[in-house]
Amino acid sequence: MITLEAGASTLEARGHATKRAPAAVVRARLTPWAYQAPLLIALVVWVYGPLVFTAVLSVLDWDLTSPDKTFVGVDNYRQLVEEPEFPRALAKTGLYVLALLPFATVIPMALAIMLWKRPGRASDRYRSLLFMPVVLAPVATAVTWRFILDPLGGVVNSTFGAVGLPEQDWLGDPDTAIWAISLITASRFVALNILLYGAALVALDRRAFDAARIDGATEWEITRHLVVPQLVGTTALLAFLCAVFAGQWTFTNIAVLTQGGPENSTDNVYYRLYAYAFTFFDAGTGAAAAVLIVVVLTALFGLSTLVRRRRVTS
Repeated sequence: MITLEAGASTLEARGHATKRAPAAVVRARLTPWAYQAPLLIALVVWVYGPLVFTAVLSVLDWDLTSPDKTFVGVDNYRQLVEEPEFPRALAKTGLYVLALLPFATVIPMALAIMLWKRPGRASDRYRSLLFMPVVLAPVATAVTWRFILDPLGGVVNSTFGAVGLPEQDWLGDPDTAIWAISLITASRFVALNILLYGAALVALDRRAFDAARIDGATEWEITRHLVVPQLVGTTALLAFLCAVFAGQWTFTNIAVLTQGGPENSTDNVYYRLYAYAFTFFDAGTGAAAAVLIVVVLTALFGLSTLVRRRRVTS
């Protein structure tokens, strides 16, 4: 009897366990989603929701104030292509990328290697000073540069006059304005990328460099043949980030210092988008410009991913 009762209780317990098993499996599958739910909700509300709204707005005619929105189809995109302002702004954005590329790769790499080869408190202080442009407010930095480049009493022109060089209207001359904006923006790229290159250098094995020194290699040879080749991946990533952020980081300086002028010489696609939407109150055209920017950035990201995968497989 005891054996039969024990067997019956065991079967009953197994039956209850079998009934509970599906609920436990469902709970185990839903628990990770519950932890991720806040992030997913934030992505939908703050990223994908606005993207969908922008895509819808890009096919409408709306002045941001009227309750009436008129469907115009691809007319906003056609306007962007046919009018010269947006293609010109796109070309200027590419010029910004080319101008800022050395400041995003070569210069911060050289400075990071110099600081890495001279470790100590002095190196940490220099690294902190060089990082300052990243933590400073971009608008405050732009206003400061307005006074520095002032054609009548700015520090740069005063210095030029003192040494006998011709003074310039750096932000008012179409030939110099875009380069002035690029140089002002370059400090942020140099400051941030020194830190990123420094993180990549810390991961390198110094024993290989010590062995090369024992074999008689000079510091230049070590840097050229051992250090720089190991930073190719970091350099490719930072070049891609330069292409992505060059237009965004120049936007503040353009908005504060030149408003796209003189003669649209400092314009870029981000400021042109802002002008369409909030200067001319043409929300549809501004949204169409935003969609085109997203498409171009997505294409750049896809190209970067493809190149990186080919490098890994090869």
